Amino acid sequence: MKRLLFSLYGFAFFNKFLLLTPVYAIFMQENGLTDLQLSTMFIISSVATILGQMPITFITNRVGQRWSMIVGQFLKMIAILLWLIYPTYIGFVIGMVLWGVQAGFRSVAFEGLVYDSVSASGHKSEYSKILGRKSTYESIGTAMSAFGSLLMFLGYTWVTWASVFAILLSILCLIIVPYRPAQRKIQKHQFKKMFRTGIKVCFKTPCLISIMILTLLVGNVPFLDDFLSPIALQIGIPTEYVGALSFFLLACAILGQRYAYKFSRLTDGILYSLIGLVGAGYITFALIYNIGSLWIMGGAYTLFYGVYTLMYSRFQHMIPLGHRSVVLSLYTTLMYIVYMIVCGIIGLGATLGSWRYSIIILGIMMMVLCAWALVYVRNRCRLPQK
Repeated sequence: MKRLLFSLYGFAFFNKFLLLTPVYAIFMQENGLTDLQLSTMFIISSVATILGQMPITFITNRVGQRWSMIVGQFLKMIAILLWLIYPTYIGFVIGMVLWGVQAGFRSVAFEGLVYDSVSASGHKSEYSKILGRKSTYESIGTAMSAFGSLLMFLGYTWVTWASVFAILLSILCLIIVPYRPAQRKIQKHQFKKMFRTGIKVCFKTPCLISIMILTLLVGNVPFLDDFLSPIALQIGIPTEYVGALSFFLLACAILGQRYAYKFSRLTDGILYSLIGLVGAGYITFALIYNIGSLWIMGGAYTLFYGVYTLMYSRFQHMIPLGHRSVVLSLYTTLMYIVYMIVCGIIGLGATLGSWRYSIIILGIMMMVLCAWALVYVRNRCRLPQK
């Protein structure tokens, strides 16, 4: 079990420990991208993830979760090297497409690998805690990558190659995962039948589809990680220190993820009310919108990541055995559809003259989501409290 957790947590950390994370958006804009074009980059990545779901799920069922993940990591490596070699709009688009496909592999293959590995080891009851810690290591990796902005004096080339090294370490962690599930080779006609069955399972189980939709909305509507650098510049943080905002907010995210499992028995009413509190925090921060109000955003981020960890854990427990990869594929597709919409909203909000308008809109959306969850989902399906 120790080796399993070491390898899973190691991948979670190194997959996110990319020193170019806080600077690649700035790098793109320095090479000609406008605010709206920057938003389209994330939308393009999401489209690639969605369109890749069928082949990604087929490959995962065909060759296994581990090797699917390795393929995805190599695609991400190629993407960031392409940005360095060909820093144009077309180069950024191609790189985002490759990164989007990698994100699909991670969502379908890695999340399934974590659950299946923990279940096979006989520690299924500890999944919420392990999920929270896995997410914590991901956030630690992202938070530490914030130091990439401090290293820009060495040049973007150095930061890129350091990120490539981190990806190679993440691949090594995948190779040493001790769990090797028996993999049944899925033929194309079998896969299509299995995929259709999995989709039917989702939509014929009102409880599952309701929690799936709520979970993906909670996890994506307040997601600002990809826009923290330009937001930092706008509230007065110098370019070389923009990583500090990412570091601070991701430290708050770590706090929420790390201790979320301690609140796994929260009632639906309290859990869903916290969604509205996240929205209120966003709106308050945007109305003040200066460095001094970051503590409000920090509190909102802590709640955001904590609530999402609890929701995602409950969603995983509800997925029927034998349909995990298909259900996760559907979840990923819906997740990126929502993410594209959110990116569009953020981009349009920025065209009004400030990113603060985007944050206010997202805060209002979270409060509406809170009301929907309390009135509709709470009465439709009682989530497992264990």
